[in-house]
Amino acid sequence: MHRVMVALAIFVLALGATASRNWVSASPAPLTNAPALEKELRDADLDFAKQTAAGRLEGWMEFFADDASNIHDGVTVTGKSALRAWYEPIFANKDFSLTWTPTHAEAAKDGTLGYTYGNYEAKNGAAVSRGMYVTVWRRVNGRWKVVLDLGSAARP
Repeated sequence: MHRVMVALAIFVLALGATASRNWVSASPAPLTNAPALEKELRDADLDFAKQTAAGRLEGWMEFFADDASNIHDGVTVTGKSALRAWYEPIFANKDFSLTWTPTHAEAAKDGTLGYTYGNYEAKNGAAVSRGMYVTVWRRVNGRWKVVLDLGSAARP
């Protein structure tokens, strides 16, 4: 009787181990097509720059998520309406222009988050500021939206 109980216990443990191994291996693999996701993210950033140049404030705001934030000179502005209020006077200045080019894009394997960074140039009349930026993106309803944007001016 003792041998039967030991054999039964070993059988149950082996069955449990096999089932748990199968369950883990049956878990869905993360989606991964890094080059395609990174191209999609880079294209979103390039479109962001293009739409900002064409539509100014409206083109700029079109790419922000509702809960987005911007960090500039130690100040954080959060929420789309607060961001609009922050940027309205900047874009109202007809002498102001902002251009940028992403140099790197990377996305999470599941395609829900990503970031881009690159170089920017801001002009205000004769004054020119250059530096680097980083933008964090989240996929919202199938479209990349900015959730965090920040820049760092180059030292003179």
